[in-house]
Amino acid sequence: MHSVVLARYSETLDWIVEIPDDFDVIIYNKGEPITDPDVVARATSIIERPNVGRESETYLHHMKSVRFNQGFTVYAQGDPMTHSPDFIQLLKNWRNWDDVQPLSWQWRADRNIPPLQLLENYELGLPGRLKVRPELFSLTNWGPLEFTDNGASNMGLVYRIVQGNLPDGTNIAAHLLRQCKLDHVAEKAEKHMVGSFSYGAIFGVRNDRVASMSRDSLDLLYQFAMGGVAAYGYILERMWLHFFGAEFSRPIAPLA
Repeated sequence: MHSVVLARYSETLDWIVEIPDDFDVIIYNKGEPITDPDVVARATSIIERPNVGRESETYLHHMKSVRFNQGFTVYAQGDPMTHSPDFIQLLKNWRNWDDVQPLSWQWRADRNIPPLQLLENYELGLPGRLKVRPELFSLTNWGPLEFTDNGASNMGLVYRIVQGNLPDGTNIAAHLLRQCKLDHVAEKAEKHMVGSFSYGAIFGVRNDRVASMSRDSLDLLYQFAMGGVAAYGYILERMWLHFFGAEFSRPIAPLA
């Protein structure tokens, strides 16, 4: 059996009745009590949590707390359709997923992130297929490769400052990975320039990938999520796929 884990604050959850029966629905509720009878009936469990740590705290709490079975777990916020208009159809398509599966298309259409022109061009290569577009980003400045996103670059700058004024050009991904005792992943990051992420921290991952992560690393990531720095949530958003084995790209050329 697969699972959908939802980090909910104030979102309306009536849409969850459309989630395929292949999935349990686990709601971590950080807002007002959920009273919609249809939502309560569809939910496998509703777990009350304090409103701290954004979705990262929710995901990591779940990873630290459950015994995983075979199958996938999907991690999402309470309104995934903002970032993933084909979310329900993607769930129905789970048999075609990679072991680490991005599940989003955009950040927000009303903010034009990513720019509509990029999405339209990308969609030309997806004739008749569902909308999934992982975003490529720099491991050093944290910004996307194909357009300007000053907010994202500022998150990378904040990380470097808070972590002791790390020099410009620091591989932020590798630095975080070593901080969390994920040295084997850090070694890969250090040899590359580019990562990929799923907007809104919406992704699926085979449970054995999560179960193989050490408790020490999960605890350190949880402490990072709870570190009280707003930028840390966005740092984690870009790293989820890589924590569980998604490859980095654009290798750094060896010296001649």
